Amino acid sequence: MSDLDDKTKLELYKLVLGRYKDLISEKESLSISEIRQRVSPYNDFVRKTRDSMLADMVPYVYETNFLPAAQRAMAYVRSIRTCEFAFTFWFDFKDMDSLRMGTATDKSILLAALLRSFECGDVKVLVSRKGKPFVRFSHGGAQYIFVTESGSLLAGEDAMKVFSEDPVAYAFNDLVYENYEES
Repeated sequence: MSDLDDKTKLELYKLVLGRYKDLISEKESLSISEIRQRVSPYNDFVRKTRDSMLADMVPYVYETNFLPAAQRAMAYVRSIRTCEFAFTFWFDFKDMDSLRMGTATDKSILLAALLRSFECGDVKVLVSRKGKPFVRFSHGGAQYIFVTESGSLLAGEDAMKVFSEDPVAYAFNDLVYENYEES
């Protein structure tokens, strides 16, 4: 392979991935419980990232420090390029950090895990019927929606308007899973 030019290698990789995408999707399939575990604020990567983001906020006080910490977490997630695949593939947080790349869903899960680590109890990843992920959280009585694909933050009444044409199908964090699809 080392004697192949980059264009030929790319075409070969595309051929292999195209042929085995169903097998990759099958092997990458996660249960609801496994997906919820990814939002855990207790994994080593999340703890390390949390500690570095909060290094100048000691002691950390949720009421006063949460929104600045959340802004740092959102900026971090925005700095990760979004890529999507024609098959199921999960990035772990370390790979996302080193490659500076992840799917919109992986980025949403990472942000939710970080916000949970900042003591936000009601943060959830929301997935619309069209499969678009968002992160919802509240603070000080205000609702916020982080639109992962664009990196924008919506607040107040504007936050929930995003779902008027593409309603939420399900929502989750490390503690709960809620299905809003019609039975």
